[in-house]
This record gives sequence, C-alpha cells and structure tokens, in this order.
Amino acid sequence: MGGSVYFFLMSPFVFCCLSVLTALVIQTGGSHFQPVLSGPGRAYLRSRVQFHCEVPGWTSPLTYELRKDDGYLVATEVNTMVTFSLKVTEGSKGKYYCRLTTGGQSNTVHLEVVIPVQGASLSSEPDPPVIYEGERLVLHCHVSRGTHLSFMWYHNRQEVTSSPSAIHRLSENTLTVDRAGEQHAGIYSCTAQNQMDVNTRYSSSWNLNVIVKKYISSPRLTFTVLCNGSDLLANISCGVERGSPPLVFLLLLDGLEIQEKQVSSLNAWFLQPVSVRVNIGAARCKAKTEIQQLTSEPVDLEVGVFPVGGVVQVMVTYLYDADGGVTAAFLRCVLGRGTFPVFSWSLNHTSLPAEGNSHALAQHGQNLIITSVTAGYYRCAVRDSFNHNSTWVESSEIYIQKTAGFRVVPLEIMALVFCGFLSMVIVGGTFCLLWNSSGGVEKHHSNHDVLHETETIINSGRPGADVCVETQTIEMKTLVVE
Repeated sequence: MGGSVYFFLMSPFVFCCLSVLTALVIQTGGSHFQPVLSGPGRAYLRSRVQFHCEVPGWTSPLTYELRKDDGYLVATEVNTMVTFSLKVTEGSKGKYYCRLTTGGQSNTVHLEVVIPVQGASLSSEPDPPVIYEGERLVLHCHVSRGTHLSFMWYHNRQEVTSSPSAIHRLSENTLTVDRAGEQHAGIYSCTAQNQMDVNTRYSSSWNLNVIVKKYISSPRLTFTVLCNGSDLLANISCGVERGSPPLVFLLLLDGLEIQEKQVSSLNAWFLQPVSVRVNIGAARCKAKTEIQQLTSEPVDLEVGVFPVGGVVQVMVTYLYDADGGVTAAFLRCVLGRGTFPVFSWSLNHTSLPAEGNSHALAQHGQNLIITSVTAGYYRCAVRDSFNHNSTWVESSEIYIQKTAGFRVVPLEIMALVFCGFLSMVIVGGTFCLLWNSSGGVEKHHSNHDVLHETETIINSGRPGADVCVETQTIEMKTLVVE
C-alpha cells in the first residue's frame, strides 16, 4: 500500500520533468543550436574544396547536412565539427549551407567555379597593326579559355598604366590609342590572369609589333655630274627629310616618267645622260606611299661646266667647351671657282678616309670635322668630278695642334691685342704713305717672318658657280709667311 502511494505521488513530478527536458531539447535544437559554415568563395575547376560546419561552444556530436541552393543534399557528417570535402566540377557553382537534423540552419557560402586561363593572344584593328600618324589603334587581348580574368598590358616591356595622363586608354581586355603618334610605336603584349587570392594562374601573349608611319615631306631634287669615259651623267638625288620607308621615287623629265625605284630609305638616286650647256628638260622628283603622292620643284637639267681653279683655302673654326678647352675643329675647303668639284683631305701628306674614329666628312667632302685632333699639317685638294684626268688643285698646309692644348683667349686680352695691332697698322700705314711720297725704297722680307695674331675673317671665301660658301668665323693661331 505504501509503495503504491509513493508511485502515485511521484508520477506527476516525473511527467513534469520529462516535459521540461523535451521542451529544452526542442528549444536548444531549434533556436540556440545555430551552426556556422565556412568555405572558399572561388575555386578552380577540378580542384578540391573543403567546407567546415560547427556549432560554436557545443562539444557533443551532432548530425550535419551540407545542402546547396534550393535544399539539394550534398553530404551528411556526424561529429562536434565536420568537414565536407568536394571535387569542383562545372556544376559545383552555387550557394551552400549546412543544417542540423534537429532543425538549425547555417549561413550561406556562395561558391564560384573558376576556369584556369589559357591561350592568351593579341588582335589589332587594323590588322596588320600598321597605321599612320593620327590614326586610331585598338588592341584586344583574347584567351582560349578562362573565367574571372583581369588583364595587364605591356608596351616595350614597360607595364601600361591606366592613369589619366597615360598615352593609352584601357578598358577590360582592350587597349585603345585614339590618335597614334611616334611614341605609340613598338612592341605590345598582354597577360591575362585569374582573379584569385592564392595560386593565381597567368597566360601571356606573343609580342605584337605596332608600326606608326610618318607622313612624307615634300621631296627635293639635286644633281651632280659624273664622268663616264667621254660621257657626262647627271647623278640625280631625290629624297625627303621625313617619312617611313619603303618609299617609291619616280624621276620625271618634262612631265614624263623616266625611271622608278622602290627603296627602303628616304633617298633614291637616278643616272641621266647630259650634255654640256644643253638643257635637256625640267626634272622633277615624285615620292609616293600607299596614301601620299608629292612632287618636288622643277630643276633644269642643264650642265654649265666650269673647271676647278683659282686659290684653294682651308678655313678653320674651333669649338670650345664651357671650361674654355677646344673640343673639336671644323675645317672647310673653299675653292675659287668650279662646278661639281671633288674634295680630298690629307694629314701630314697621308690621305684621310671618308670616316674615322676621330674625324668625319660632310657636304660631299667639303667639310672636315675633327673631334679628337691629331697634331699635324692638314691640306685639302680639289678637282673636277666629271674629269678623272683633271689636276688636283691643293691648298696650303695648315698646322693644327692638339685640342687639349687650346684654351679660349679672354676677351680683355683679345681687345688689347686687337687695339695694339690696329695702332701698328695706323702708324705703319702713315709711315708708308710718307715714305712713298718721298720716293720710296725697296722693301725686303725674311723668308721666315712669323706673324702671331688672332683675327676674325668674315665672307673670306670666293664663291664658285655651284659651290656654296657660307659665312664662316675663322680663328687663325699661327701664320707662317714664306
């Protein structure tokens, strides 16, 4: 009887406790057991990814389900903290979350499938990438496969930036030049890369050579005369100062096309028979590209031949640096008369070649530029280009010292020397006039009198028929009168 009463009294208590525990389990499973899912946002195709799911602070095993998108069950694991390992396929893209069998659901992780980049290449508009100044250029960077990409551009191995002051305009996989200039020419390449935080993949294109052509300037025609046995030939030069080869040059005589040449330079030469003092017509030069065609001014092909003759002189100009030292010497050979001359230079009676380590010839050999002077006696010689049997007319030798020994004469000393020299000229001239008025005497000179002076000679050359003698400043250091 007592046992029955005890059981009867305890039954309501047990029932109440079971109800409270059931409610607690339901409450903790439904609202307090909130799992947390972690995993990558991007993954390469055919790689493996891991998702981790747990209830923070819970130490007893629970049953976790990994689900995707609208509830598709991917995998189930039982533990206090579980890891789901998956191989990434093209269908792995989507939103993932984990859920407890007791009802708790985690946050969402959005997984994107990244295809590794391959096969980067360049294309151009126009194709091939050959344009003229001012035209538009567009380059595209393509890939054979790959997603989630970014692009880097290189011009002559330097990365192209997208700053506002840059000479290129970038937009995704496109590089644009609105008005091309000479600075846009060169080698271009692009590199495509997957936008990944780790293990980034790259693919680079081959180099693409972009050519920006210059518009040609108006051509100019000049000619010299050559002797071919007993015949005279006009060596006609046709050239432009600027442009981009290859170019086509045509020689026109009285409007008719005589010869045509395609060259990979800015000049072309034509040979045309001529006669002395006979005008064979007005010659013109025409320069052509695929988009331009310009013609020179006419030049009469009339050869008025005057043999080389008269006095040949060497004019010298020294070039100084900021410290007053002589850095170079400029020698110019000036002849008295003659058309179509040939020039030759010698040092200490040894002929100088056209090019050397310390000298160079300019203006058809009329000018000799010495950058590292070798002390000695320099001389120039001239003869007719159209007559190989003509005699060389030589100048007097002029002695040039080493450049390291020269320094600029101070202005005050030059003025003092000039004033003293001028005074001597005035006194001497007055004396000579008075002496001559009294009958005069015979003057004797030593064969080795030396006159030391520094003077400036302007327009001292005698112009020939076709020889341009420019105004020159000549500084003469030592003049030996024999």
